[in-house]
Amino acid sequence: MNARFTPRTFRTGLLLWAVSLVTMGQAATSTGNLTVSANIETGCSVTASPMDFGVVVPGVTKETESTLSVVCTSGTTYTVDLGDGLNHTTTGGTGIQYRRQMASAANRLPYVVYQEVARVTEIAATSSLAANNNVLTSTVGNGLAQDKVIFGRVIGAESVANPAGVYVDTVIVTVAF
Repeated sequence: MNARFTPRTFRTGLLLWAVSLVTMGQAATSTGNLTVSANIETGCSVTASPMDFGVVVPGVTKETESTLSVVCTSGTTYTVDLGDGLNHTTTGGTGIQYRRQMASAANRLPYVVYQEVARVTEIAATSSLAANNNVLTSTVGNGLAQDKVIFGRVIGAESVANPAGVYVDTVIVTVAF
């Protein structure tokens, strides 16, 4: 069978030739660089669960706890401090102490915060007589939440004269880094 040369076969051949030229032209490449960068800043954040004493029976010691959760950039050295609370006083309680207190109108209910469950090492409120209000000192962040449980106590003898009411206080937790 003889192949016939027609305008249609000529156009098809021309098209195949053009496609082969384009394909050959795409075989060459050129490259460049994409620079990718990031800056991780030093930073910390803190949250605290409520220190809820629940129902306090006057004259009966009541204890509870709270968890402070700190997240700091990995490698960041930080400390955590507790403030005095909104209702603090410079006298009262057992001994000459700068005291944290919850308030219900004009009534006050003292409480103490401790470092450990045995409630031996007090996390003092600040004053010229206070030793230290650091909860955590020289801790190094790892980028994850680092928790510290603190322990509270309402001393029964200090609640005997308190009338019924909802007693509250707000303590500022500060992370220094």
